[in-house]
Amino acid sequence: MKGKKAESYLIRKPEQIRALAAAARQEVIDVLASVGTVSVAALAAIMGRPADALYFHLRALMKVGLVKKAGERAVGGRREALFCAAAPEMRLHYAPKDAANRKGVTAIVSSMLRLGTRDFVRVFERGDVNVSGASRELWALRTTGRLSLAQIAKINQAIQELKLEVSQPQRGGRLYGLTILLTPLDHRERKSGKKRKGVRK
Repeated sequence: MKGKKAESYLIRKPEQIRALAAAARQEVIDVLASVGTVSVAALAAIMGRPADALYFHLRALMKVGLVKKAGERAVGGRREALFCAAAPEMRLHYAPKDAANRKGVTAIVSSMLRLGTRDFVRVFERGDVNVSGASRELWALRTTGRLSLAQIAKINQAIQELKLEVSQPQRGGRLYGLTILLTPLDHRERKSGKKRKGVRK
């Protein structure tokens, strides 16, 4: 049901974080969270990847507990395995003071941004996408500004609502990707020797 808060799974084990450095595995998790329980054939069709290649990534994700088998079904006289994500909602654990976590999370974020750029370029070059109006499907946005803690809280709430809206399991509609990066920029001021301006409220 839309609007219902999903059960959250915190990805914090080092082996789980290392497993997600591969962009293909991030895609697998994203698709499983979006469409729910699927077969490898269905997953391959959605992702546009060969089914044989996905077995390798599924095994790696199952080994670290991020994907699990969800039974079988009969298809054309044979049994077909079904898979699902470990939980409907999965979140990455950030531990900036832990060197191993920093390295692993940074690798995931770098891979995530490359994946978003790749998908943007492919769709933009193909041309069958709406780029204006209320039904616009392709966006790239960057802006900077000074924000209070109250404003940051509002932005975090908006991000959570966007994520919930996009990641609700459903079968219909076109598959979309949403990539968001929020980061403070005051490290630039420290490096340049300037004092920070403004006061957070």
